[in-house]
Amino acid sequence: MKKNMQKIIYLWMVLWICHPVYGQRIAAGGWHSLVVCEDSTVKAFGENATGQLGNNSTDDSNVPVTAIGLNGIISVSAGGDQLEAHSMALKADGTVWCWGSNLYGGLGNGLTGTNNSTKIPVQTLLLTNIKAISAGGWHSVALKQDGSVWCWGWNSDGQLGDGSNTDKSIANQVPNLNNIKQIAAGTYHTLALKQDGTVWAWGDNLYGQLGDGTTIDRNSPVQVQGLTDVIHIAAGRFYSLAIKSDGTVWCWGQNLYGQLGDGSTTDRSTPVQVQNFLGATAMASCGAFHTVVVKNDGSVWAWGRNTYGNLGNNTVNNSSLPVQMMGINDVAGVAAGTNFTILYKTDGSFWGCGRNASGQLGDGTFTQRNELTEATPVCKILQHTSSLSKILTNFSISVYPNPSPEGVFYIDLANLDLYHSKIAIYNALGQIVYSKEIGVVNNKLKIDLTAEPSGFYYLHLKGKQGNFCQKLIKP
Repeated sequence: MKKNMQKIIYLWMVLWICHPVYGQRIAAGGWHSLVVCEDSTVKAFGENATGQLGNNSTDDSNVPVTAIGLNGIISVSAGGDQLEAHSMALKADGTVWCWGSNLYGGLGNGLTGTNNSTKIPVQTLLLTNIKAISAGGWHSVALKQDGSVWCWGWNSDGQLGDGSNTDKSIANQVPNLNNIKQIAAGTYHTLALKQDGTVWAWGDNLYGQLGDGTTIDRNSPVQVQGLTDVIHIAAGRFYSLAIKSDGTVWCWGQNLYGQLGDGSTTDRSTPVQVQNFLGATAMASCGAFHTVVVKNDGSVWAWGRNTYGNLGNNTVNNSSLPVQMMGINDVAGVAAGTNFTILYKTDGSFWGCGRNASGQLGDGTFTQRNELTEATPVCKILQHTSSLSKILTNFSISVYPNPSPEGVFYIDLANLDLYHSKIAIYNALGQIVYSKEIGVVNNKLKIDLTAEPSGFYYLHLKGKQGNFCQKLIKP
């Protein structure tokens, strides 16, 4: 068992350096939840009025049900703001799948209206090479491998960022926005984090949630004022969050319940620092009215509205300053919905607190939880790499052709001491599809992936000179 665990940890360390993981393994919508199981299928529970659980029904469920026809999933996102809701899933092959409400075209399948909502997942049209997804209230956002952002669905507040206020049922690229590494869809607005550490926002700005110093809606991206060195973003109903590389947390927008964490209930149109809080990791989520952040010591902290116990501190008192969630550690991911919080630990176990009237905590009851409670009916969650150490790379080699439509790649080994080096190729699910020990010194090594499906693969070579990683593309 110990040896197997070491192999699993090593595998994910390899994938971390070759392919930083952006995906959410769990997601909290208005009143429903999604999880990616260890077998890369999707389970869902909670409110299901518009088919957002994906099990071909509209019956709520307080235990997990299977989203039909999905496999190879690496990320999920849950949208909506109560009954009218939709869900998203990202496959390892870079395609996007959506289900639930399609009132404004949020499924991206070219259709709109209540009659075109779907109770099972359907593929979003014209999208490939996607590496991250985010579901807003009634709009959807996707990030491509090339750093471009694509949006579709409701656009009355400009949340699609295309310079118009017209709904779109097909994904459209956000113009003049590039080099993006993370996206976050709020209920009515959208955020994007650039590679240079700046944050850009568009859509509804009633409470200043775009952070540009105004309360004017924007249908094209504007830069959030005064933020640099940002490593993570999140968006709630009417507010936004950013975490900087120094571990500080900054929030802006609506502050009715103290969800900005600055010790007040005053709305802010530019970012303010969360008080008395350092050491934040890139694990953070904004709900409708509350915020959850994991510290680098593994503790979980929350602030904002707590009417349903969603701050997890065994009270129902709102807090405008961070309070620690009780009895939890070794957290691997968090998600905040409308008055409930869900998370999972490094052992794959799933926990939740807060509102549970629709069964969104997945524990088989409809009982409100004021402290985090394990939901044993939920599958073990597919693990990711956010808390694992990186492997250092200290040499480089040539891999060609890349992309390779046929799936045949060559590695140039000339002038490298790679005798007894080990090479492995992983697919996007972390499964080994090729492995070899280099027993003799060759000038060139052939990698044949012709029998493998199109998609992304990750090469890891471990030798005397260190470790080398390279993403391989088979279109």
